Amino acid sequence: MIKTNPFKFGSIVSGKFFYNREEELLRIKKTLAGGNNITLYAPRRYGKSSLIKKALKELEEAGFTTVYLDFMSVYSRETFIKNYAKVVANSQSASLESTVKKIAGFISGIIPSVSFDSSGMPTFSISWIEGNNKEQTLTDIINLPDKLAGADKKWIIAFDEFQEVTKLNGDNFEKLLRSCIQNHQHVSYLFLGSKTHLLQDMFNNKNRAFYNSAAVMGIDKIEEDKSIDYLKTRFASSEIEIDHKTIEYLLSTVANIPYYIQFMAFELWQSIILSDRNKLTTEDIDIAVESILNLKSDYYWELTNKQTSYRKKVLKALSQSVIELFSKHTTDKFNLGAVSSTQKALESFIEDGIVERIGKKYEFSDPFYRRFIQRNL
Repeated sequence: MIKTNPFKFGSIVSGKFFYNREEELLRIKKTLAGGNNITLYAPRRYGKSSLIKKALKELEEAGFTTVYLDFMSVYSRETFIKNYAKVVANSQSASLESTVKKIAGFISGIIPSVSFDSSGMPTFSISWIEGNNKEQTLTDIINLPDKLAGADKKWIIAFDEFQEVTKLNGDNFEKLLRSCIQNHQHVSYLFLGSKTHLLQDMFNNKNRAFYNSAAVMGIDKIEEDKSIDYLKTRFASSEIEIDHKTIEYLLSTVANIPYYIQFMAFELWQSIILSDRNKLTTEDIDIAVESILNLKSDYYWELTNKQTSYRKKVLKALSQSVIELFSKHTTDKFNLGAVSSTQKALESFIEDGIVERIGKKYEFSDPFYRRFIQRNL
C-alpha cells in the first residue's frame, strides 16, 4: 500500500492540513457577517490565503455570496474591469447566460457574453463599446455586487494583495473605489495583503482614501505548542515517531513560519519513508536542510548576485540575527556606513520580498536563504 504524505505546502491548505487560527477565523467571519469591512495583513508564507479561503467557504455555506479577486492579476483599469466582472459572474448560482443578461443591464461601456470551449463548458467574456466613458464603466463594475445583491442576499468580497491597487493610476483609483463601496449596503469587504507596511499605511494614514474604512487585523506565527501537537499527530498517522525536542529544533530551523513548517515536515516524511527507520532525529533535520540548500543554491546565488556590494553587507548583518541593526556596533562590525543607506537597502529587500518587517524587527522571508547567506557571504 502506497502511503500518502500527511503534509502539504505550496498551495491552499484545508481540512486536516489546516490547524490553529480558530480565533482569527472566528473574528473574520463575525466581522464580515455583521456587515463590516476588515483588513488583514500578514507576511508571506504565514498561511493568510488558506485562512481566508476557509473563512469564505464557511461564510458561503452560511448563505453568503463570496467573491475573491487577487490584485496581483490586475495591472490596469481594463484588467480590473475584465477580471472583476468575471469573478462576480462566476459567483452566481444561476446559469451563466442569465447572469450575463443581468450584468449587461447594470454596466455601460461593455458587452458581456458567454462562449463555450471544446468540452462545452461556458466561459464569461466581455467586449468593449468604442467611445464609451471608461470611468463610468469602472464605476458601474465597482457597484455591480451591490446591485446584484439586493436586500435579501448579502455579499462578501475579498481583495487579495490589495496594496497593488496603488499601481492603478494611484490615488484616483483608490478614491473612486472608496467613494463607491462606502455606499454599498449589501456587501462587506475583506482587504488583505502581504506587504504589511503598505497595507497599514493605506488604512491608518488619515491622508489616504481608505483611512478608517475597515477594522485592521494582523496575523502572527502559529503558537508553538499548536504546531508541536499538529506535527506529532500527523507524523504518528504514518507511524513515525518524533519527540518534543526534535520538533522544537524543526520549528527553530524554519523560524516557526507556517509554510516552512509544512515544507520541512513534508521533506522529512519523504526521507524517513524511504529509509528503514520510523523515528526522526535532529540529524535528519540537518540533512534535510543541506539537501534544500543544495537544491536551491542556483536560485539563491542568482538572487544574491543581483544585489550591490553594499546590500550584500546588509544581508550578511541580517543573517547574523542582528537586533540593533542601526547601532554603531553593528555599523562598525559589518562596515555598513550611513544608517540612511542601510534603510534604503532594507526597503529594497522588503519590496522584493526578501525581507519582512515584523514590528521593529527585520526577518528573512525564507529561513533557508538566511542560512545560505550565513554560509556563503
